[in-house]
Amino acid sequence: MDLTLDEQRLIAEYRRLTPAGRDDLLAYASTLLRQAGGENENAATDQCRLKSAEPHPEAEKTPVFTE
Repeated sequence: MDLTLDEQRLIAEYRRLTPAGRDDLLAYASTLLRQAGGENENAATDQCRLKSAEPHPEAEKTPVFTE
């Protein structure tokens, strides 16, 4: 993966942070996300939802007999 110079600098600065600094940065980022209206965490577009009523016979605990 090719990174720009700015992206490489951000990664280097992040790695220099203390664990407390990383926690502060994460808290600040989540605050910004909430303010931007991104509170719905289930809004990912690359996820596939299964129907809850769909039967899953392979998950049943009854043994399967074949002849």
